[in-house]
Amino acid sequence: MIRRSLFPTSSLLIALLLGLTIYTYAQVGMPQPPPLPPGVEVTHPQGSPLRSALQPVPASAMFRMDGWYLWDPSVIKIGQTWHLFASRWPASEKMKGWFHSHVIRATSKSLFGPYQFQEVVLHPSKHPWAKQAIHNPKVMKVVNRYLLYHLGIPVWQTGFAWADPIEGPWQPVGKPVLATNNPSILVRPDGSAYAVGKFKPRQTKDGEWDAYMQAFEAPAIDGPYRLLGGNGNRLPGGFELEDPVVWMQDGRYQVLCTDWESKATGIRKALVHYSSEDGVKYDLVSQVPVWSQTEPLPVAGGGSITVAGIERPEVVTGENGKPIALLVSAYPEIKDSEPTFIIIRPMDPSVAAP
Repeated sequence: MIRRSLFPTSSLLIALLLGLTIYTYAQVGMPQPPPLPPGVEVTHPQGSPLRSALQPVPASAMFRMDGWYLWDPSVIKIGQTWHLFASRWPASEKMKGWFHSHVIRATSKSLFGPYQFQEVVLHPSKHPWAKQAIHNPKVMKVVNRYLLYHLGIPVWQTGFAWADPIEGPWQPVGKPVLATNNPSILVRPDGSAYAVGKFKPRQTKDGEWDAYMQAFEAPAIDGPYRLLGGNGNRLPGGFELEDPVVWMQDGRYQVLCTDWESKATGIRKALVHYSSEDGVKYDLVSQVPVWSQTEPLPVAGGGSITVAGIERPEVVTGENGKPIALLVSAYPEIKDSEPTFIIIRPMDPSVAAP
Protein backbone atom coordinates (compact mmCIF):
# COMPACT_ATOMS: atom_id res chain seq x y z
CA MET A 1 0.00 0.00 0.00
CA ILE A 2 1.28 3.41 -0.92
CA ARG A 3 0.87 5.96 1.85
CA ARG A 4 0.35 9.55 0.81
CA SER A 5 1.95 12.20 3.00
CA LEU A 6 -0.34 14.50 4.93
CA PHE A 7 2.06 17.33 4.07
CA PRO A 8 2.22 18.93 0.62
CA THR A 9 5.19 18.23 -1.60
CA SER A 10 7.73 21.01 -2.10
CA SER A 11 6.38 21.80 -5.57
CA LEU A 12 2.83 21.94 -4.23
CA LEU A 13 3.92 24.13 -1.33
CA ILE A 14 5.61 26.56 -3.71
CA ALA A 15 2.46 26.68 -5.82
CA LEU A 16 0.33 27.34 -2.75
CA LEU A 17 2.62 30.13 -1.56
CA LEU A 18 2.68 31.68 -5.01
CA GLY A 19 -1.09 31.54 -5.20
CA LEU A 20 -1.37 33.10 -1.75
CA THR A 21 1.02 35.89 -2.73
CA ILE A 22 -0.89 36.66 -5.91
CA TYR A 23 -4.17 36.56 -3.99
CA THR A 24 -2.81 38.91 -1.32
CA TYR A 25 -1.65 41.44 -3.92
CA ALA A 26 -5.00 41.20 -5.67
CA GLN A 27 -6.85 41.86 -2.43
CA VAL A 28 -5.23 45.29 -2.14
CA GLY A 29 -5.26 46.01 -5.85
CA MET A 30 -1.53 45.33 -6.21
CA PRO A 31 -0.67 42.60 -8.71
CA GLN A 32 2.80 41.18 -9.03
CA PRO A 33 4.96 43.84 -10.72
CA PRO A 34 5.86 43.16 -14.36
CA PRO A 35 9.33 42.01 -15.44
CA LEU A 36 11.66 44.91 -16.19
CA PRO A 37 13.37 45.39 -19.54
CA PRO A 38 17.17 45.06 -19.70
CA GLY A 39 19.09 48.01 -18.34
CA VAL A 40 16.41 49.25 -15.94
CA GLU A 41 17.89 49.46 -12.44
CA VAL A 42 15.86 49.40 -9.25
CA THR A 43 17.65 51.11 -6.40
CA HIS A 44 15.32 49.76 -3.67
CA PRO A 45 14.09 46.30 -4.74
CA GLN A 46 12.98 45.54 -1.17
CA GLY A 47 10.24 48.17 -1.25
CA SER A 48 9.33 51.84 -1.52
CA PRO A 49 10.74 54.20 1.14
CA LEU A 50 8.06 56.78 0.34
CA ARG A 51 5.33 54.19 0.77
CA SER A 52 6.77 53.23 4.16
CA ALA A 53 6.61 56.89 5.19
CA LEU A 54 2.87 57.27 4.54
CA GLN A 55 0.70 57.85 7.61
CA PRO A 56 -3.07 57.71 8.24
CA VAL A 57 -4.97 60.80 7.10
CA PRO A 58 -6.63 63.13 9.63
CA ALA A 59 -10.29 63.79 8.87
CA SER A 60 -9.46 67.50 8.68
CA ALA A 61 -6.96 66.83 5.85
CA MET A 62 -9.65 66.01 3.28
CA PHE A 63 -10.68 69.30 1.66
CA ARG A 64 -14.05 69.41 -0.10
CA MET A 65 -16.23 72.20 -1.47
CA ASP A 66 -19.97 71.69 -1.90
CA GLY A 67 -20.94 72.14 -5.52
CA TRP A 68 -17.39 72.07 -6.86
CA TYR A 69 -14.88 69.56 -8.18
CA LEU A 70 -11.38 70.17 -6.76
CA TRP A 71 -8.16 69.11 -8.47
CA ASP A 72 -4.40 69.87 -8.65
CA PRO A 73 -3.45 70.73 -5.03
CA SER A 74 -0.37 72.79 -4.16
CA VAL A 75 0.50 74.40 -0.81
CA ILE A 76 2.86 76.97 0.64
CA LYS A 77 3.41 78.14 4.24
CA ILE A 78 3.58 81.90 4.87
CA GLY A 79 4.16 82.79 8.50
CA GLN A 80 1.82 80.58 10.52
CA THR A 81 -0.66 80.05 7.68
CA TRP A 82 -0.80 77.37 5.01
CA HIS A 83 -2.20 78.46 1.64
CA LEU A 84 -3.71 75.76 -0.57
CA PHE A 85 -4.09 76.45 -4.29
CA ALA A 86 -6.18 74.17 -6.50
CA SER A 87 -8.20 74.15 -9.68
CA ARG A 88 -11.97 73.79 -9.51
CA TRP A 89 -15.09 73.73 -11.70
CA PRO A 90 -18.86 73.33 -11.12
CA ALA A 91 -20.01 69.90 -9.95
CA SER A 92 -22.85 70.04 -12.49
CA GLU A 93 -20.27 69.52 -15.23
CA LYS A 94 -18.85 66.33 -13.69
CA MET A 95 -15.23 65.41 -14.45
CA LYS A 96 -15.27 66.78 -17.98
CA GLY A 97 -15.54 70.29 -16.54
CA TRP A 98 -11.77 70.47 -16.05
CA PHE A 99 -11.49 71.73 -19.63
CA HIS A 100 -12.54 75.15 -18.33
CA SER A 101 -11.31 75.16 -14.73
CA HIS A 102 -10.06 78.13 -12.70
CA VAL A 103 -7.74 78.51 -9.69
CA ILE A 104 -8.77 79.09 -6.06
CA ARG A 105 -7.00 79.64 -2.73
CA ALA A 106 -7.90 78.26 0.71
CA THR A 107 -6.12 78.66 4.05
CA SER A 108 -5.46 76.77 7.29
CA LYS A 109 -3.32 77.15 10.39
CA SER A 110 -2.24 73.55 9.93
CA LEU A 111 -0.90 71.75 6.87
CA PHE A 112 -3.47 69.07 7.62
CA GLY A 113 -6.45 71.42 7.74
CA PRO A 114 -9.21 72.18 8.02
CA TYR A 115 -9.01 74.58 5.07
CA GLN A 116 -11.35 77.49 4.40
CA PHE A 117 -11.99 78.88 0.92
CA GLN A 118 -10.71 82.43 0.47
CA GLU A 119 -10.91 83.54 -3.15
CA VAL A 120 -10.73 82.88 -6.87
CA VAL A 121 -7.12 83.58 -7.84
CA LEU A 122 -7.02 83.21 -11.64
CA HIS A 123 -9.95 82.88 -14.05
CA PRO A 124 -9.95 82.36 -17.83
CA SER A 125 -12.30 85.29 -18.31
CA LYS A 126 -9.53 87.67 -17.19
CA HIS A 127 -6.44 85.86 -18.48
CA PRO A 128 -4.51 87.24 -21.48
CA TRP A 129 -4.21 83.91 -23.33
CA ALA A 130 -5.51 80.97 -21.23
CA LYS A 131 -9.04 81.78 -22.31
CA GLN A 132 -10.53 78.31 -21.87
CA ALA A 133 -9.00 76.94 -18.65
CA ILE A 134 -6.32 77.55 -16.03
CA HIS A 135 -5.36 74.15 -14.70
CA ASN A 136 -2.79 72.32 -12.57
CA PRO A 137 -1.56 75.33 -10.54
CA LYS A 138 1.64 75.07 -8.48
CA VAL A 139 2.78 77.76 -6.07
CA MET A 140 6.30 78.62 -4.89
CA LYS A 141 8.30 81.52 -3.44
CA VAL A 142 11.08 82.97 -5.59
CA VAL A 143 13.29 85.40 -3.65
CA ASN A 144 10.71 87.85 -2.23
CA ARG A 145 7.82 87.23 -4.66
CA TYR A 146 5.32 84.43 -5.22
CA LEU A 147 4.99 82.46 -8.44
CA LEU A 148 1.93 80.52 -9.55
CA TYR A 149 2.60 78.47 -12.66
CA HIS A 150 -0.13 76.56 -14.46
CA LEU A 151 -1.32 74.85 -17.60
CA GLY A 152 -3.08 77.28 -19.94
CA ILE A 153 -5.79 75.98 -22.26
CA PRO A 154 -6.30 76.09 -25.29
CA VAL A 155 -2.59 76.82 -25.82
CA TRP A 156 -1.62 73.71 -23.78
CA GLN A 157 1.57 75.27 -22.48
CA THR A 158 2.74 76.54 -19.10
CA GLY A 159 2.07 80.08 -17.96
CA PHE A 160 3.35 82.13 -15.02
CA ALA A 161 1.57 84.58 -12.71
CA TRP A 162 3.38 86.70 -10.09
CA ALA A 163 2.26 88.37 -6.86
CA ASP A 164 3.98 90.35 -4.11
CA PRO A 165 1.74 89.23 -1.23
CA ILE A 166 0.33 85.72 -1.35
CA GLU A 167 -3.17 87.23 -1.35
CA GLY A 168 -2.46 88.83 -4.72
CA PRO A 169 -3.30 90.48 -6.99
CA TRP A 170 -1.74 87.96 -9.38
CA GLN A 171 -0.31 89.32 -12.62
CA PRO A 172 -0.21 86.76 -15.47
CA VAL A 173 2.73 86.86 -17.87
CA GLY A 174 1.56 87.80 -21.36
CA LYS A 175 2.67 84.60 -23.09
CA PRO A 176 3.61 81.00 -22.18
CA VAL A 177 6.98 80.52 -20.47
CA LEU A 178 7.55 76.78 -20.83
CA ALA A 179 6.40 74.68 -23.78
CA THR A 180 5.37 71.57 -21.89
CA ASN A 181 2.32 70.04 -20.25
CA ASN A 182 1.76 69.93 -16.47
CA PRO A 183 5.38 70.56 -15.42
CA SER A 184 7.02 70.67 -12.02
CA ILE A 185 9.78 73.26 -11.46
CA LEU A 186 12.44 73.72 -8.78
CA VAL A 187 15.06 76.41 -8.23
CA ARG A 188 18.60 75.17 -7.70
CA PRO A 189 20.91 76.69 -5.06
CA ASP A 190 22.68 78.77 -7.74
CA GLY A 191 19.39 80.36 -8.84
CA SER A 192 19.00 78.33 -12.04
CA ALA A 193 15.80 76.39 -12.66
CA TYR A 194 15.11 72.74 -13.45
CA ALA A 195 11.80 71.37 -14.69
CA VAL A 196 10.23 68.09 -15.75
CA GLY A 197 7.12 67.82 -17.90
CA LYS A 198 5.09 65.49 -20.06
CA PHE A 199 5.29 65.19 -23.83
CA LYS A 200 3.45 63.04 -26.34
CA PRO A 201 5.35 61.65 -29.35
CA ARG A 202 3.52 61.90 -32.66
CA GLN A 203 3.88 58.15 -33.25
CA THR A 204 2.69 55.78 -30.54
CA LYS A 205 3.86 52.27 -29.71
CA ASP A 206 0.47 50.70 -29.04
CA GLY A 207 -2.16 52.96 -30.57
CA GLU A 208 -2.79 54.71 -27.25
CA TRP A 209 -1.03 58.04 -26.84
CA ASP A 210 2.30 57.77 -25.10
CA ALA A 211 3.29 60.00 -22.17
CA TYR A 212 7.03 60.50 -21.75
CA MET A 213 9.08 62.78 -19.50
CA GLN A 214 11.29 65.60 -20.71
CA ALA A 215 13.64 67.72 -18.59
CA PHE A 216 14.41 71.42 -18.97
CA GLU A 217 16.73 73.96 -17.40
CA ALA A 218 17.03 77.74 -17.43
CA PRO A 219 19.47 80.30 -16.02
CA ALA A 220 16.61 81.70 -13.90
CA ILE A 221 13.07 80.73 -13.02
CA ASP A 222 11.54 82.93 -15.72
CA GLY A 223 13.63 81.33 -18.46
CA PRO A 224 14.49 80.94 -21.20
CA TYR A 225 14.15 77.16 -20.83
CA ARG A 226 16.07 74.68 -22.96
CA LEU A 227 15.57 70.96 -23.37
CA LEU A 228 18.00 68.99 -21.20
CA GLY A 229 19.33 65.62 -22.31
CA GLY A 230 17.85 65.65 -25.80
CA ASN A 231 14.48 64.61 -27.20
CA GLY A 232 14.43 61.17 -25.59
CA ASN A 233 12.38 59.95 -22.68
CA ARG A 234 14.08 60.66 -19.35
CA LEU A 235 12.43 57.60 -17.77
CA PRO A 236 14.25 54.25 -18.18
CA GLY A 237 12.89 51.40 -20.26
CA GLY A 238 10.51 53.53 -22.30
CA PHE A 239 8.24 53.81 -19.27
CA GLU A 240 5.46 56.38 -19.30
CA LEU A 241 4.17 58.88 -16.76
CA GLU A 242 1.67 61.57 -16.00
CA ASP A 243 1.71 64.47 -13.54
CA PRO A 244 5.34 64.52 -12.34
CA VAL A 245 6.43 66.41 -9.23
CA VAL A 246 10.15 67.04 -8.66
CA TRP A 247 12.15 67.93 -5.55
CA MET A 248 15.77 67.72 -4.38
CA GLN A 249 16.66 65.35 -1.57
CA ASP A 250 20.11 64.24 -0.43
CA GLY A 251 21.68 65.85 -3.49
CA ARG A 252 19.51 63.93 -5.99
CA TYR A 253 16.53 64.82 -8.14
CA GLN A 254 13.43 62.97 -6.98
CA VAL A 255 10.36 62.55 -9.20
CA LEU A 256 7.00 61.15 -8.12
CA CYS A 257 4.44 60.57 -10.86
CA THR A 258 1.65 58.29 -11.99
CA ASP A 259 2.55 55.05 -13.78
CA TRP A 260 0.59 55.90 -16.93
CA GLU A 261 0.41 52.42 -18.52
CA SER A 262 1.38 50.30 -15.48
CA LYS A 263 4.80 49.45 -16.97
CA ALA A 264 6.72 49.99 -13.72
CA THR A 265 4.34 48.78 -11.01
CA GLY A 266 1.76 46.71 -12.88
CA ILE A 267 -0.98 49.09 -11.70
CA ARG A 268 -2.25 51.74 -14.08
CA LYS A 269 -1.70 55.26 -12.70
CA ALA A 270 -0.25 54.04 -9.40
CA LEU A 271 2.17 56.53 -7.87
CA VAL A 272 5.77 55.58 -8.70
CA HIS A 273 9.11 57.06 -7.61
CA TYR A 274 12.21 57.81 -9.71
CA SER A 275 15.57 59.33 -8.73
CA SER A 276 18.49 60.88 -10.62
CA GLU A 277 21.93 62.27 -9.85
CA ASP A 278 22.13 64.58 -12.87
CA GLY A 279 18.50 65.21 -13.81
CA VAL A 280 18.98 63.40 -17.12
CA LYS A 281 19.39 59.68 -16.34
CA TYR A 282 16.72 58.44 -13.94
CA ASP A 283 16.56 55.20 -11.96
CA LEU A 284 13.40 53.45 -10.84
CA VAL A 285 13.46 53.52 -7.03
CA SER A 286 11.00 50.65 -6.52
CA GLN A 287 8.41 48.64 -8.40
CA VAL A 288 6.25 48.75 -5.27
CA PRO A 289 3.88 51.70 -5.77
CA VAL A 290 4.05 54.58 -3.34
CA TRP A 291 0.26 54.63 -3.37
CA SER A 292 -1.97 52.57 -5.63
CA GLN A 293 -5.23 53.70 -7.11
CA THR A 294 -7.93 52.01 -5.08
CA GLU A 295 -6.33 50.61 -1.92
CA PRO A 296 -8.15 51.54 1.33
CA LEU A 297 -6.99 54.84 2.79
CA PRO A 298 -6.37 54.62 6.56
CA VAL A 299 -7.85 57.43 8.62
CA ALA A 300 -6.25 58.75 11.80
CA GLY A 301 -8.04 57.37 14.84
CA GLY A 302 -9.02 54.16 13.08
CA GLY A 303 -10.98 52.98 10.09
CA SER A 304 -10.47 53.74 6.43
CA ILE A 305 -12.15 55.21 3.39
CA THR A 306 -12.28 53.94 -0.18
CA VAL A 307 -11.62 56.08 -3.23
CA ALA A 308 -12.02 55.24 -6.90
CA GLY A 309 -8.64 56.71 -7.78
CA ILE A 310 -6.00 59.32 -7.02
CA GLU A 311 -4.10 61.64 -9.36
CA ARG A 312 -2.05 64.86 -9.48
CA PRO A 313 0.45 64.08 -6.68
CA GLU A 314 2.26 66.94 -4.96
CA VAL A 315 5.05 66.48 -2.38
CA VAL A 316 5.56 68.87 0.53
CA THR A 317 9.07 68.86 2.00
CA GLY A 318 10.34 70.04 5.38
CA GLU A 319 13.39 72.09 6.22
CA ASN A 320 15.71 69.12 5.64
CA GLY A 321 14.28 68.53 2.17
CA LYS A 322 12.52 65.30 3.12
CA PRO A 323 8.81 64.79 2.41
CA ILE A 324 6.37 65.60 5.21
CA ALA A 325 3.13 65.29 3.23
CA LEU A 326 1.75 63.92 -0.01
CA LEU A 327 -1.18 65.73 -1.62
CA VAL A 328 -3.44 64.10 -4.21
CA SER A 329 -6.68 64.75 -6.03
CA ALA A 330 -9.15 61.98 -5.18
CA TYR A 331 -12.27 60.55 -6.75
CA PRO A 332 -15.15 59.44 -4.48
CA GLU A 333 -15.69 55.71 -4.10
CA ILE A 334 -18.10 55.84 -7.06
CA LYS A 335 -16.81 58.28 -9.67
CA ASP A 336 -19.04 61.29 -10.31
CA SER A 337 -21.41 60.28 -7.52
CA GLU A 338 -20.08 63.37 -5.74
CA PRO A 339 -17.31 65.90 -6.47
CA THR A 340 -13.62 65.13 -6.35
CA PHE A 341 -11.66 66.39 -3.36
CA ILE A 342 -8.15 66.96 -2.02
CA ILE A 343 -6.30 64.62 0.37
CA ILE A 344 -3.27 65.79 2.38
CA ARG A 345 -1.57 62.66 3.70
CA PRO A 346 1.14 62.95 6.40
CA MET A 347 4.55 61.36 5.79
CA ASP A 348 7.24 60.45 8.30
CA PRO A 349 10.39 62.30 7.10
CA SER A 350 12.64 59.94 9.06
CA VAL A 351 11.49 57.06 6.84
CA ALA A 352 11.15 58.84 3.47
CA ALA A 353 14.82 58.46 2.49
CA PRO A 354 15.39 56.97 -0.98
